[in-house]
Amino acid sequence: MMQWRPFTDPLYQPFDFPRQSRAEHVQWFEWRSHDPSRRLYTVEDEEHRIIGSVTLREIDGRRSARLGITLGADFVSQGYGTEALCLFLDYFFEEMGFSMMVLDVAATNVRAVHTYRSLGFRQLGQHYRLANHPSYYVVQQEPRYRHLRQFFRGHGSMLEVLFYDMALTREQWRARSEGHLIEVDSEEAPGRNGRQRG
Repeated sequence: MMQWRPFTDPLYQPFDFPRQSRAEHVQWFEWRSHDPSRRLYTVEDEEHRIIGSVTLREIDGRRSARLGITLGADFVSQGYGTEALCLFLDYFFEEMGFSMMVLDVAATNVRAVHTYRSLGFRQLGQHYRLANHPSYYVVQQEPRYRHLRQFFRGHGSMLEVLFYDMALTREQWRARSEGHLIEVDSEEAPGRNGRQRG
């Protein structure tokens, strides 16, 4: 992951793997590996290259856990994320025995929001976070991202970005896996309250 090239698109630069020394990364890995509320997994391609990572955090027994997924810049938009999540969701619900997976995703990450919705995740709520990465200011100001401006708001002198809170239950995943259509309530659809993305 340290060898991944950074994203050139400002929209995805907040998801770059941190540029730190090897010693700092080893320290981070050791700390995360010994945290009982977290689990770390890697995503490999057909050539067994590490192309991404999946994390579980806020693990609550077998009730729920919070998902995080990252792909390297050279491996996005190729279907790897969807494929990895399909495999992992089967493992998460059937092998590990969890009842629900939760996640939060920046509304500006339209690609990710679309993927989560296609897998059956439902939006339960939304919240704003401080847009503390410099690239958010580029996204908010550049004309090519004007369609995403609805997901930003000022908070005093600071900029905040909208996040969606989403969840998927074991029953919903099983229904999707068996080919049943999962309804999406109108209030969960993009554009709720005049804002929305994936």
